[in-house]
Amino acid sequence: MTTVFAADQERLVKVENMRAGKYQLLLTTTILERGVTFENVSVVVLQASHRIFTQAALVQIAGRADRKGEYTQAEVIFITSEVTSAIKAAIKEIEENNRQARAGGLIDAL
Repeated sequence: MTTVFAADQERLVKVENMRAGKYQLLLTTTILERGVTFENVSVVVLQASHRIFTQAALVQIAGRADRKGEYTQAEVIFITSEVTSAIKAAIKEIEENNRQARAGGLIDAL
């Protein structure tokens, strides 16, 4: 396990180590919400009701799960003390994106 954040001097090395499978857990800020792809990962968003987590941010973060390779059992978990409109909208958008992907043959039906 390791942690990474925007000002982390070892950020790039840690991301590469995660890609190489050297960590089972990477605890991070929102810096990895876009452009980072790992194989065989699930995603947990802590304090998902915080105002920093907009609908778009939650969808992007959820998109890090199961992005590459043969792994198809990824989970996305939003841990929260309240279900905000952003969380509800993100879940709805993710479900619709998955429905469209299944209909288009891009992902297998569960």
